[in-house]
Amino acid sequence: MATGEFLRNQWYVAATSAEIGTTPFRRIICDEAIVLFRRRDGSIAALEDRCPHRKAPLSLGEIVGDEIQCGYHGVRLDGSGRCTLVPSQKDLPIPRNFGARSFPVIEIHALVFLWMGEAGADPALIPDWSTNTAPGWAAVHGYHYVKANYQLVVDNLLDLSHVTYTHKTTLAGPGVDDVPMEVFVEDEVVKTQRIIRNVDPAPIHRATKGLNGKIDRWQLSEFRAPIYILVTLGAEPAGTTEALQVPSHLVLNSATPETATTTHYFWSVTRCIKTDDLELSRKFLEITYTAFDEDAAILEAQQNSMDRDRSGAPLVNFRGDRGGAAARRIIATKLDEQARLAAAAE
Repeated sequence: MATGEFLRNQWYVAATSAEIGTTPFRRIICDEAIVLFRRRDGSIAALEDRCPHRKAPLSLGEIVGDEIQCGYHGVRLDGSGRCTLVPSQKDLPIPRNFGARSFPVIEIHALVFLWMGEAGADPALIPDWSTNTAPGWAAVHGYHYVKANYQLVVDNLLDLSHVTYTHKTTLAGPGVDDVPMEVFVEDEVVKTQRIIRNVDPAPIHRATKGLNGKIDRWQLSEFRAPIYILVTLGAEPAGTTEALQVPSHLVLNSATPETATTTHYFWSVTRCIKTDDLELSRKFLEITYTAFDEDAAILEAQQNSMDRDRSGAPLVNFRGDRGGAAARRIIATKLDEQARLAAAAE
């Protein structure tokens, strides 16, 4: 696992919309420190969090109009990274090419997406997660700081067999281990599917849908490189329908790498049923936080164990790991291509 390498020409979720306000906001993404701030019209700018003067973090400064002012010597930069003021030498021209790197940023679906590459920031490459804000849908949002590599988070979301053992009070339910997971790979998309019939409901089904008798249960995951996983979950009384008609809920996941061993895990739970039921929203938020706290704990323990392992033995793949293994192959192929292009450009 190439834990210290990151794909650059990609959109990454940098923050939720609610996180970016009237003060500079710092976040490390792919081992690079970024400062985000809102202009007066509400748009967001993103710069490297490093003043070009003496390299102090810009995030320690303040927002002045549409610019960020360094908290050390007062140097001001606009949203493009161009320096507009050097207070200690106002009578002299600003040095040519003196500024900070800026990053393309788009705010959509209640999230802030950042392009970490040098070129090719196509908005069409952002995943369509419009259910976060679309009419007819209700969403709750969360964030976990996970002290584990982002590919371990992706593994976790593509093999939901772990719910039986990790989420005993929330997502666990019988039959998961008895039904093989189907895996489909289409270009750079990995889809997994598990349909479990005539089983007792998990605690989440009782709490959110009031299901107490036998149910049919759907677990569907879709991975898009390098960090996006859409999980579609459904449950209906056993024998009600052959195919999933209306999902119980969708879980939109972004596993943004901070460093080789830490991840910004953004998630949203959206539903198209009982959208005005605030108590149901509260239940989804509570249950999901509890479940993902459990995920974070096991992933962090896994990362710690891997860091201390001196055996050199690779991770072992069982049948349930096929989805995660396919995602890893896609990421590895894209990293190889990135390295090849970089070498050709030298």
